[in-house]
Amino acid sequence: MEHQFFIRQQNLKLYRSLVAASEAAAAKADARQEKFLKLLAEEVADEPLARKN
Repeated sequence: MEHQFFIRQQNLKLYRSLVAASEAAAAKADARQEKFLKLLAEEVADEPLARKN
């Protein structure tokens, strides 16, 4: 019985670590995407408006 409890405890620790790593990776990806979107917005804002003939 104690052995099963220990295994469940270890699994829970591993799961929590995996969730934390996943959340950190998602936050990093969000920040990277935000940076690229900001650069794209600046680039588009700097372009002259296209005129229709």
